[in-house]
Amino acid sequence: MTFTRCLTVLVIALPLLAWVMEFLAGAVISERHHLHHDTYSVSMVVSRTLALVMLFMGALGGVTGWLCHLGVFSMRPLLPLAFFVSFQVTLLLMIVAVLRYRVMAYADHMIVRPAFGQSRTIAYDDITRMEWVSSYLGPHLRDLRVHSKGAAPVRLWCLLDVEQLLLRLDRFDALEG
Repeated sequence: MTFTRCLTVLVIALPLLAWVMEFLAGAVISERHHLHHDTYSVSMVVSRTLALVMLFMGALGGVTGWLCHLGVFSMRPLLPLAFFVSFQVTLLLMIVAVLRYRVMAYADHMIVRPAFGQSRTIAYDDITRMEWVSSYLGPHLRDLRVHSKGAAPVRLWCLLDVEQLLLRLDRFDALEG
């Protein structure tokens, strides 16, 4: 199997993989409010939008590669296929990050499961400072950075219901600004 055929299979298979991940993630999502804790996660609309973009880019990449193969464009199909596959891999990593990120708020502590890495448990009494910081998603959005005793700060994404989470934390004395 040639490298071009491998890329053609990937440009079709990666969006399908993303939709299967979406389906499985939607099947295991439970209620946000539990008896002893609240779970805050990124809305499924975000990951579904990324999966939809992957599907569109896969179709566009397949058609562009096919047109290059027919000679409509004067380049080998390898170049556009490599671009579209790399774009799709990037979006797939973003989907994994969005589906994984979660904050579980209990009565006296919270557990933050970051996009990549190990979960962190932060006791509310150990919070020394909380500050609003610019989000990676845009200049008008704000994330919340939580500093605790003897640990690296944790960033709570603006894609969560941060205001509701602040009410649950009940540590407005540590909030700057």
